[in-house]
Amino acid sequence: MTGPERGYRRLLRAYPVWYRRERGEEMLDTLLAALPHGRTWPSLRDSGALILGGLRVRAGQNRRLTTATNLRLAVLFGVALWLSGRISGDLGFAALQWLHSVPAGRSGYLLFSALVLLAAVGAAWLAPRPVVVAICLAAAAVCAYPWQGPWSLLGQPAMLAALALLALGRERMPRSWLWLVGIVIAGHILTLLISFGYDGRFLLSGTPLNNLPLVLVAAVVLWAVVDARPAIAVGIWVALGRAIVFATNWYDTSFGHVFFLPLAWGTLLALLMVLRLRRQAVL
Repeated sequence: MTGPERGYRRLLRAYPVWYRRERGEEMLDTLLAALPHGRTWPSLRDSGALILGGLRVRAGQNRRLTTATNLRLAVLFGVALWLSGRISGDLGFAALQWLHSVPAGRSGYLLFSALVLLAAVGAAWLAPRPVVVAICLAAAAVCAYPWQGPWSLLGQPAMLAALALLALGRERMPRSWLWLVGIVIAGHILTLLISFGYDGRFLLSGTPLNNLPLVLVAAVVLWAVVDARPAIAVGIWVALGRAIVFATNWYDTSFGHVFFLPLAWGTLLALLMVLRLRRQAVL
């Protein structure tokens, strides 16, 4: 493989897999035939044109769906991200108990709860719809135990019910979104380990990890050039993180008004990206 061919193949990765499969070789042959004699690498002009062309094709992928369908997928993704935060919380505190960094408690229950939540979130992408509903119902029962009154049905059980209902639609969430779930889970676990002083050598890592939602917001806002749905999902996830805490009476007035800031900017982000979504989808 020559240098120019290698360079063009890398640039063609800006296009979706299905597009490269159908037209990749034809585009590559055309680009190589038009390459000036003696040039050993694609020009900046060709590179920019290919990257922009790939972004335009990717941006058009969700335009075949209606705004309502895309919005359902975005809300479904936001619920999945919120549940991913609960998964990482249960796993993180179970690990801290095993490491004797916090007082021993229900580490076995926390681990089991995290696993059933993880199964429910994974099923939303990978499993048949009846299986998704069954797993969500089982996970909701696990999370509602032990019964502590009607408040026990808020939080995880309510979000699992929403996950099951939203997952019944025809269109499934793209698997390309799964990396964001992995980052949320891994980042939150590391934040808990660092916050409780498991290893002081990594204390400096705590600042970016504690601001993980802001980092993800920056990433998905850039991503919105191609697809606004992940940005809507992150806004919903951030807003839910405050709204559910307030609704379940965990809010303390000592938190002050700053407690509600994520609720405000998460909601604003979601609303702004809905406007962007309408431009990316069919009516």
